[in-house]
Amino acid sequence: MKVYEMLKLGAETLKMMSHNGISLKDYLYVEAYERFRHMRTLGVKYDHALEELAMELNIAKRTLQRAFKRLAMDC
Repeated sequence: MKVYEMLKLGAETLKMMSHNGISLKDYLYVEAYERFRHMRTLGVKYDHALEELAMELNIAKRTLQRAFKRLAMDC
């Protein structure tokens, strides 16, 4: 399959994502965001949960914070 064929198959989804400010790389943070939400339901404080995930995934805390903010937005 060629790249253009794959883009053609997903064009409508990609267009909707672009229109709603969803970055293609946001998929990288979905699992971490689910873990973050679970930690928060267990009563873990926001900063502690963020710090723990950042250290575990070797990602800057601020990067996770920005990604989680995007993932929590309504579209």
